[in-house]
Amino acid sequence: MRGLFNQKQQDERIEELLEKTVKIKTNLFQETKDKEQLNPQKRLVSINNVLNAVKGKLGRPKTAINIGSGFAYETVLLHIKGIKAVGIEKVHLKNIQALTLFHRLEILLVQTEELDFSKSPAILEADFHKMRFDKQKVDLITMFYLSKELIMNPETLRRCEKLLKKNGKILLSTEVNSKVARQILNSKNFPLPKGFSVEIIKIPRNFEKTVVILKGRSR
Repeated sequence: MRGLFNQKQQDERIEELLEKTVKIKTNLFQETKDKEQLNPQKRLVSINNVLNAVKGKLGRPKTAINIGSGFAYETVLLHIKGIKAVGIEKVHLKNIQALTLFHRLEILLVQTEELDFSKSPAILEADFHKMRFDKQKVDLITMFYLSKELIMNPETLRRCEKLLKKNGKILLSTEVNSKVARQILNSKNFPLPKGFSVEIIKIPRNFEKTVVILKGRSR
């Protein structure tokens, strides 16, 4: 991945960000029982490990949307790694908390009302399934720490397919192991777009144990 900062600068910025998460007190809240998202340092470390593991497989994406961006951890890391990123999250409370969190971490995360990559890193409060994208195309679509509700909805990947540029990729990360991920991918309930190739990558000793990269056929 290529961006405004070289690899050493990216690593230094991420290390600095992780150090700051230790020093501040966070009071993040979400209504679900899943509490993993409430630990910024652990989530940032896990996501960074994912991005490092796949950086040679994504080509050189310039733009990305992060669907279900939650507290915007992924959106911010994509930006630091030189990819202009917009997170899409429909839960208002999460977006407000994300803005507050990264303000305290001295990261200029902004809220935008449209898919505007010039404002990266940015979050957009919207339901992905109801958005109108017109002719907007992106290089990369990411979904970290997958929710079953999102990925099992046939409309999700259909909309992703329409959003991708030629040779664009979809990155999915999950805490299940590669065997379970493969079973899900091979099941009739997983609505894989026609013509997409699948690559499964294991990430040992990481919260997100498995990454799936979906690559669309050239158009």
